[in-house]
Amino acid sequence: MQNIMRMAVVPLALAGLTFTACQSGPPHAARTNPPGDVKVSNDVVNAFGIFGGAKVTMTAVILCAGRVPLSNGNATVKDACFTGDTNIVMCTDTTGVNAVRCTPSAGSLLIGGSGADVIAYARMR
Repeated sequence: MQNIMRMAVVPLALAGLTFTACQSGPPHAARTNPPGDVKVSNDVVNAFGIFGGAKVTMTAVILCAGRVPLSNGNATVKDACFTGDTNIVMCTDTTGVNAVRCTPSAGSLLIGGSGADVIAYARMR
C-alpha cells in the first residue's frame, strides 16, 4: 500500500511543480506619450521553480520611431535622434514578409526594401 501511495504522490508533485514553474503578470496597458517624449517599455517576468524564484526586468528606451513608405525600394529618414552607425535600430516591413535593410548614420536612417512597402522603424538605446 505504501508503494502505491509513493507512486501516486511523485507524479502529482511533478505536475504541481510543472504548473507553478513559470508565472508572469498580465500584460500592461499600452502607454501613450506626448510627441517628442522618450518612450520606455518595462516588462517584468517572475519565475518560480524548485530552485527558488527569479525576477527579470527588461527595459527598452525608444528614442524615435515611425513609419515610412518606400519609393522604388528606398527611403531616407532624417532625424537628429540618429547619431551614428553604432545606433541600435529595429526595422520591419509592415506590408508583407519581405527583407528590410536599415543603415543608421549621423542624422539619418537609410532604408532599403521591396517596391513601395511601408517600413516601421525604431531607434533603441
